[in-house]
Amino acid sequence: MREFLTVDRVANQIRLRRSTYSGTFLLVEGSSDKTFYERFVDKLSCELVITAGKPSSKQRAIAILEILEKSNFQGILAIVDADFDRLQNTPDTSPNLLRTDTHDLETMLIKSSALEKVIREFGSEEKITPLNRDIREVLISVGVAIGYLRYISQSDKLNLTFEGITFSKFIDEKNWQFNQLKLIQEIKNKSQAFYLKDEDLEKRLITEKSNNHDPWQVCCGHDLQQIVIKPGTRTPPPTPSPQAMRGLRCTLYDWKSL
Repeated sequence: MREFLTVDRVANQIRLRRSTYSGTFLLVEGSSDKTFYERFVDKLSCELVITAGKPSSKQRAIAILEILEKSNFQGILAIVDADFDRLQNTPDTSPNLLRTDTHDLETMLIKSSALEKVIREFGSEEKITPLNRDIREVLISVGVAIGYLRYISQSDKLNLTFEGITFSKFIDEKNWQFNQLKLIQEIKNKSQAFYLKDEDLEKRLITEKSNNHDPWQVCCGHDLQQIVIKPGTRTPPPTPSPQAMRGLRCTLYDWKSL
């Protein structure tokens, strides 16, 4: 029910909690973030508060932090996904607002040694070995194109749909070859954005790529997870199963792997 509370009400709940709790409050975006970050804190001296809701969990976390800081509330921190903040040169507004080192928590974990554990659990050695390069390079080569299209959609207010795209339509599952034009067409079709021209989007994408941003700031962790599960799995289903996604998260969230 917390997602239906206004940011002011959540802030007031934290103020009221202060009367019986002297520790630090840590704002996090969702339940999976809470599951991960609570492994790194002393639960007796740090209480995690989920800020999930609309317009976005991240915006709510920042808004709640600002409300409490304005009233000089002590002992409050927020951890949010960086998303495209570093591409947009978004200024740091508070020393109590922490952003992930990469685009989001998932990319931070995939960049770490935790990925090898995922590959051992879910990967197909006969599909991955012939690549003759680090699996992260393969993921990034595809993920950065999707990430830039997400960035373009956000910047140009195109409202493109990325949820539910079929990765096998633009990634050859036999050799992991990636077709950029087919990616654009898949996203256009999913978005019903037929008014957009393939060549215009591709030109815009090439322009953004030429900026040479850190790919770990561009790639979205959700996309990389989908790519890991799809072409690299032993028996890839038409879409990733909920069980596979939960297993992937559990493996990535094993803090001992970091």
